Amino acid sequence: MNVWVIGASRGIGLGLVERYLAQGARVLAVVRTPNAALDALAAAAKGRLRVVTGDLRDPDLGTRLLDELGDGALERLIVNAGIMGPAEENGQRASVAELGELFLTNAVAPLRLLDALAPRMAAEGVVACLSSQMGSVSLARAAEMPLYGASKAALNSLLQSWVVGRQPAFAVLALHPGWVRTELGGDKAPVEVADSVAGLVATIDARAGQSGSAFLDYQGQALPW
Repeated sequence: MNVWVIGASRGIGLGLVERYLAQGARVLAVVRTPNAALDALAAAAKGRLRVVTGDLRDPDLGTRLLDELGDGALERLIVNAGIMGPAEENGQRASVAELGELFLTNAVAPLRLLDALAPRMAAEGVVACLSSQMGSVSLARAAEMPLYGASKAALNSLLQSWVVGRQPAFAVLALHPGWVRTELGGDKAPVEVADSVAGLVATIDARAGQSGSAFLDYQGQALPW
């Protein structure tokens, strides 16, 4: 099974690489800067892990990655890369550049990559983009981080619209990983990386062979859009 993890240098992304390698998958990890942790995994994986340098915001990333796939099909595409956005969460004060980077990285770039790679996705494959419960308009949990929440709501909306327009055979998921104890999540987060990763992988793999879109948490529970 071919698994690609976009944003794999640390935290959840690195954990996903480790988990899928343990399952015997062939993994491609896309990072902006390689590191010792990935180098160690690659050395132990005996050819099943390739580390590729790339930036999700690069409009040519999808085309470049297709060369890495060769003649095979892609069973799992997981887009983990994302940013928190401007420190100033008041949209009236955030700069145009900050807002553009936030929505490009968190919403537009994942869809651009999906569009480029969709022709090579296996029919029983799964595309999963890491979203957040703060992206749920119905739950309204983004009061303290409205710009970040809006960027994830935009991601969810774009995923839904893409699926309705394209009707792919494979599943497309927006996933809430939980409030995870990472550099971004902070020390007070209640969910360990290993627990989030285990749940995410189980949730992703459970959707193999299905079509349509869904917004789920790392325990497989449906969230309202």
